[in-house]
Amino acid sequence: MDLMPNAEQEAVSASVRDFLKTEMPMEQVRALCGEGRPDAATVSSLQNFWADAARVGFFGLGVPEKAGGAGYDLTGEMVLFEELGRALAPGPWLGSVLATWALAQAGTSPEMVARRDAALAGRLRVALVEACGDDCLLADNEGRLEGEAAMVPDGPLANAFLVLDQSGAFLIDADADGVKIEPRPSFDITRPIARVSFRRASGLRLMPSSAELRRRAVVLACAEAVGGVQRTVEMSVDYVRVREQFGRPIGSFQAVKHRCADMAVQAEIARAATIYATIAVRDQAPDCDFHVAVAKALCGSAFIQTSADNVQNHGGIGFTWECDAHLFVKRSRSFEIALGSARHHLDALESHFA
Repeated sequence: MDLMPNAEQEAVSASVRDFLKTEMPMEQVRALCGEGRPDAATVSSLQNFWADAARVGFFGLGVPEKAGGAGYDLTGEMVLFEELGRALAPGPWLGSVLATWALAQAGTSPEMVARRDAALAGRLRVALVEACGDDCLLADNEGRLEGEAAMVPDGPLANAFLVLDQSGAFLIDADADGVKIEPRPSFDITRPIARVSFRRASGLRLMPSSAELRRRAVVLACAEAVGGVQRTVEMSVDYVRVREQFGRPIGSFQAVKHRCADMAVQAEIARAATIYATIAVRDQAPDCDFHVAVAKALCGSAFIQTSADNVQNHGGIGFTWECDAHLFVKRSRSFEIALGSARHHLDALESHFA
């Protein structure tokens, strides 16, 4: 198993990074996110950004060429999410990419093809609804759902939802009968949340089981976290090289050196675990669930620690609103509780040794 990026993956990474640097620099991220409560202007700006991302093929990286995609596998999507995490790019990326892939796997009926083409073209902004619990159940054979999801990341920015229920995976329009969206205050301003209620809401059933989509969701979320971890390391190293104290760059002080070195180690551990889990899911390895749980637990702890260390390395300015360090602290906390906390995944690991 080769864990090193190949030439195609490096090309995808460079292309995505250049696009985000031009179209969504950190100044634009701050302007778009505001105070974490998106308004009509925010949604309109995101629509334009989404259309531009679709034109360069972001949503079809893992979709077969015969279905209109680029024909890469899950590792290609992993590279995309690393770059999205580095840039803190706002928007329901995870649900949109998963929904596009699921639609491409769901068959060639006119309805499926039309929805797939809409997703590839960036006309669908799909938020992932994964933590519905026992309340979100299949009401009947027509795919009508009943229940509530208290915190849906990117819910206020979506015009559709990918619901991963015990009965399967469903795509439901945000304006469908029986769907109610209530924006809620978000600690992470780059990731607004909403309470989403389903009252016999009809959806398009994509898959009879949501297990594979759940695995893909976790590894792609981990890849996004890895991008954030790597960016915090870069921010710290860049800053300690130029910030001087007592006539010397603070990066020359032993305590700062050690902290940056520990951050770099955490970044490599998180990335290696994520790559291994991604390949295991791609190849449908028998122990893929084990590696997915390992990646989520390690990425969560690494992101929280390195984002906090980044604030410390920046000193007094690191605690200010103007410094971008706090944005990564907040994103690390939202990642920790998404798709199962570290405790949840550690419990899953324990079951493998029971």
